[in-house]
Amino acid sequence: MPQFVDPLILMRTLRTECHRRAAFLIAAKSMNRWLIGWFARKVGAVPVGRALDMVKPGSGTIYLPDPVNDPLLVRGVGTKFDGKEVQIGGLLVLPSVNGTAANAEIEEVINAEEIRLKKPFKGQAAMQQLTGREDIDSNGKFTDENVKGGPEGFTGSKYKTAPKVDQTQVYDAVFDRLSAGGAVGIFPEGGSHDRTELLPLKAGVAIMALGALAASPDSGLKIVPCGMNYFHAHKFRSRAVVEFGNPVEVPKGL
Repeated sequence: MPQFVDPLILMRTLRTECHRRAAFLIAAKSMNRWLIGWFARKVGAVPVGRALDMVKPGSGTIYLPDPVNDPLLVRGVGTKFDGKEVQIGGLLVLPSVNGTAANAEIEEVINAEEIRLKKPFKGQAAMQQLTGREDIDSNGKFTDENVKGGPEGFTGSKYKTAPKVDQTQVYDAVFDRLSAGGAVGIFPEGGSHDRTELLPLKAGVAIMALGALAASPDSGLKIVPCGMNYFHAHKFRSRAVVEFGNPVEVPKGL
């Protein structure tokens, strides 16, 4: 449960070493868990609705008819894209592989069986799910680009859909805390995890910093990077190292 242990350690460290209190962002669904929700409300956590917490199975199957020349076009078999199952700005989510589910944002609904993505699916597992082909390297690239579609008889992959989430209230709550001189804690990868590598960073921390400074340019807001390492991450009461980097100032021109 690193997503709950990490902020507890950080809050304790900030309180004892800096005499500051940070309001951490937390998944909205966690607020419905009685003990976690009760504690989160007590420490002033900010609930965030996440699209991937609201996924629902979609009708039919999906595939890429021309993954080499048009990887943004998704075609369905028995799908209902023109109904209420999908929406522009929502997500298409593929079945999980090794604990990770690839997803892509929907940019256009063409008809009941065709949609266009904002950005293409990436990775070997996702491309195999959507094409049924095996000639795909570890980067998701096809070794034979002369082949247009998938193998004969391939009917596509099952999938789920997630709605577009309006985060206006989240940003307003963050701006209120920052304008009052408070501190906000955010996991810029989109969540806490126990992997050793750094995951792709999300835009949230930049949007929050720029929005707060746009409203109050002289607030002195800074982004303080923080890293955590455990000596024995999966053992109870492992020792941990908390490191803080140099504060990052956001240029006013931005």
